Amino acid sequence: MKTCIWCCKNESSVRFTRQAHTFPRSLEGQNICENVCDSCNLYFGSPQAKSPAVEVVLKEAFNISKFILLEHIKQNVNKRYKSEYFNFNWKNKTIQLKPRYKLERNFQERLGRLLRRGIYKIFLEERERQKGDALLERYNFIRQFARYDLNDCSVYYLKPRYPALFVSQPDIKNPTIRFTEISDKEDVEFRIFQYQIMGLSICIPTSNLFHNYYLREYTKHLISTYYPFGITLIPIIKFNDLDITFQFLKTR
Repeated sequence: MKTCIWCCKNESSVRFTRQAHTFPRSLEGQNICENVCDSCNLYFGSPQAKSPAVEVVLKEAFNISKFILLEHIKQNVNKRYKSEYFNFNWKNKTIQLKPRYKLERNFQERLGRLLRRGIYKIFLEERERQKGDALLERYNFIRQFARYDLNDCSVYYLKPRYPALFVSQPDIKNPTIRFTEISDKEDVEFRIFQYQIMGLSICIPTSNLFHNYYLREYTKHLISTYYPFGITLIPIIKFNDLDITFQFLKTR
């Protein structure tokens, strides 16, 4: 009997008739999590309380990165790509909020929170798809935050050390997460998981105690190992804290 990883209800009370894409279809995600009920699946794709849908914010962020990457590897790029919230300057690779949203108070923070919830949504559904253990009690804090918008959870952007992009073409066309021996070890030692989305390194805590008990040690670990993908953790508070246009390429 299927049990939804988000609401924890089973087939006796909820339906499982729709495909739940772990990465939104707007990002060409093809992976399916079987244990997401129709109601929770619909929730992530629907606007809530005068805010955009979680999956819409994911699309807004990572589609921009995707199109820049496609241009970087000389693939066909749709220069007519349109965003609901941002004006994108193809020449300078910069984005700005559209005038109608600039006046909305704390709009960047609201989008930032939705982005963090979406990143956790991807993680837990991929965790269930590959490991089958998303219902563990240790992930309750993710359910509360991503699905029910309760409390707050940190997400970090790992700023690259070098002005270079490391990404595979298959991951652009079908984004996915990889759980490895190294990621399992970091989960045990530091309660952190890192994965790549469209050339961006994202670090998410796998425990709500990470900030108080593991953050300092994990930062030391990145520095001591001279981690090639970066040693600077930037908390994503505002939407634009994530460098979706790869401005770090211009720093050197």
